[in-house]
Amino acid sequence: MRAAIFGDIHGNLPALEAVLADLRRHAPDVLICLGDVAMTGPFPAECLHLVASLNCPVVMGNADAELLSPWPAFQPRGLPDEREIYELDGWSHAAVGERERRLVRTYQPTVDLLPGVLAFHGSPQSNTEVLNAETPEARLNELRAEFASASRWIGSHTHRPLLRTLEGWQLLNPGSVGLPFELRNGVYVNVARAEYLLLDRLGEHWNAQFRQVAYPARAIQDGFRAARVPEAERWASDWVDA
Repeated sequence: MRAAIFGDIHGNLPALEAVLADLRRHAPDVLICLGDVAMTGPFPAECLHLVASLNCPVVMGNADAELLSPWPAFQPRGLPDEREIYELDGWSHAAVGERERRLVRTYQPTVDLLPGVLAFHGSPQSNTEVLNAETPEARLNELRAEFASASRWIGSHTHRPLLRTLEGWQLLNPGSVGLPFELRNGVYVNVARAEYLLLDRLGEHWNAQFRQVAYPARAIQDGFRAARVPEAERWASDWVDA
């Protein structure tokens, strides 16, 4: 059995299309989407419909949940670029209609479609919790005690690929389809590199392959401009080729 697991698309249609083109070459038997499909990019509705066309289970990400509530008033928290991000996400929220929100309502807190594998967004308890290389073992053990049926966990939310092993248990993160980032010359940039995970079952074990698919940064840059999102040129300038 081969499974493809992907998430954090964030309204980036060119990145999602790049992943699906790569998947046609690898022919997975099962697809699982880890959520955060629409918000923060110029193609929110298009990404929701394309993911829906795959007929695969989708985890409810924190940004997906935001689509199902009225858009809140801006509350400053002293974070960098928070007003600009708020306006971009507000645009994404308004660009999605009731037809798309019906799709989001089908998303699940967790998915256990694969034997011994639990898929979620942030953690099995919360789609906003961060699980990464720095998460204390004590916290992981708390979660493992509650969700003990799976020995391999796959989450997203951080936008960073991860493979962490602890006493016969693994935590994986495929990275982000639509918003991977890295530090270049002291500045964080979004890289036109769609990330996802292939899992191959070999007997009782799963072999993980982290995939990265490059696509032209111009594709997402032109998407921001064509959609006329707030501060389109500013967001387009954040993107670089892989």
